[in-house]
Amino acid sequence: MSEACEVLPPQGNAPAPLVSPVTDSSANESSVDTRAEANTISRGKWDRLRFWRKKQTVSDATEVLPMTTDAPKEPAEPPTGIKRKWLQLKEWHKNVWPGASIPKVAAIFALGLILWWLVPEGLGHDTWQVFVLFVCTIVAAVAEPLPLAGVCLVSLGVCAVTGVLTTKEMLSGFANSSVWLVMFAFFFSSGFAATGLGKRMCFMVLKYVGSTTLGLGYGICLCELVLSLAIPSCTARAAGVLLPILHPLMKEAFQSDPELGTQGRIGTYIVLVEISADAVAAAFWLTGGAWNAMMVQFMNDVGVNLSWVGWAYSQAPAGLIQLACIPLTVYFLYPPEVKKTPEAPKLATEKLEEMGPMGPRELTMLVVFIGMVLLWILSSIVKNIFPFTSTGVAAMGVGVLLLCGIIDVKKHIITDKGAFNLLLWFSVLLMLASELKNKGFWVWLADLIDLSSLPPYACLLVVCLIFYVTQYVFASITAHVSALYPALLQVALAAGVPPQVACRALALCTWSGHLTPYTSAANPAYFGMGYVTNKQWWVTGIAVLCVNFVLLISVSFGYWWLLGYWKH
Repeated sequence: MSEACEVLPPQGNAPAPLVSPVTDSSANESSVDTRAEANTISRGKWDRLRFWRKKQTVSDATEVLPMTTDAPKEPAEPPTGIKRKWLQLKEWHKNVWPGASIPKVAAIFALGLILWWLVPEGLGHDTWQVFVLFVCTIVAAVAEPLPLAGVCLVSLGVCAVTGVLTTKEMLSGFANSSVWLVMFAFFFSSGFAATGLGKRMCFMVLKYVGSTTLGLGYGICLCELVLSLAIPSCTARAAGVLLPILHPLMKEAFQSDPELGTQGRIGTYIVLVEISADAVAAAFWLTGGAWNAMMVQFMNDVGVNLSWVGWAYSQAPAGLIQLACIPLTVYFLYPPEVKKTPEAPKLATEKLEEMGPMGPRELTMLVVFIGMVLLWILSSIVKNIFPFTSTGVAAMGVGVLLLCGIIDVKKHIITDKGAFNLLLWFSVLLMLASELKNKGFWVWLADLIDLSSLPPYACLLVVCLIFYVTQYVFASITAHVSALYPALLQVALAAGVPPQVACRALALCTWSGHLTPYTSAANPAYFGMGYVTNKQWWVTGIAVLCVNFVLLISVSFGYWWLLGYWKH
């Protein structure tokens, strides 16, 4: 049988050949196949070499570094002992523990424990301990180991455990008429969403005034002004009603999209105008923000009684002028690339056509809304004929909507998480601040912070500026108001500022919700869209702050002088 190769034994000292060629046809074929395979391998190596050189040419590197043959690093040894236990505890707290943040709770508890026994001279133990609970509640509201409602419920429990307040005192906030005014306003505002009347009103405004960028800005301000009549939440107005309208307007109608780098076309301008207008509109009406009712209660404590109408006509001039200044201020700071906006009226017209004519539900909602506003006005002017309180009128409006089937108890009342969340935290914060007033704490603090050496006008400027600027350290307007409004009000009164002026001036300083992306609950939704940078937001906040303060000390102070409020 023919073989391809044959092994031969060695001869002498000569090295033995490994194989001996055999003159066989199969051997020749094998040799040809081997050479072909070698050529194929060589061509493959050259191809890989050319690819490698091409890759190096395309690369930005200027020097080809030699390949390293470092041994793979050994994995780090897992922590042991105390460190391992600590990491396990952190992991458990983060992923397993369902309760409040333990480090935050421990820090707040330590703060309260330290302050509990440091009673200052001239103040009773019970008064100081209520103040310590108030401070810990405010700190927890800012740190948020729990949501604000949970923080306030825990605060009630601590009041019961320590015995610093009786059960009647603890629950007094839940019987406050200011709390229920805001509750009824929340229930009433659900009718705007249920019927679509809120969106229709906004589209109508954009249709008639939105043909230019400035007109669009003023249209947004007008929408906020109207909605704040009955919607006592910046978040509900800005994020619930206007955001679903403005976002597609910016992105689809004007192709202003941060992902495309075109946010400067008009999106930046619209967002900054909306956020600033939302903050100003909240201070315009008594029902514009939940904290307004809280401030009215503090005003009542010093003898200043403000009705819905009293709030409106005393705060309106500065609010109207400020709303008029907002679009111009933002236009000057960050002028939009688009100056004419014919797309806005066109889009609004299309949306109104889709909605069709006003139906019976919308008409009923509109009539009840107008009737409620008229009753608020008439009950303040002719009390003998219309002897209703602001809270009573709001309750009537909710009752009529329920009777007409515009809102439903199961769908819109008992499921309104925002309203009942507000009931829990608003009542507790108001109760703590009121108890401090009843125990004389705010008067004691005003005597301690003595600004009586300043003229009343100068003192009012100082306390207003402090109140406005300190919003930077609060992520909640409500926490800011409950913590500082009663204290600064007493400081102003002790320095001789007329109560009517002091109460109203500090109330206007709650315009401060526009300052940063975190100073109002409505702001994060707009900041997260990416149309405004952090720097743009802060710069606009400072500019609007300056305009607001100039209007306060000029227009508002002058208007209140004409009304006779500067007289004691």
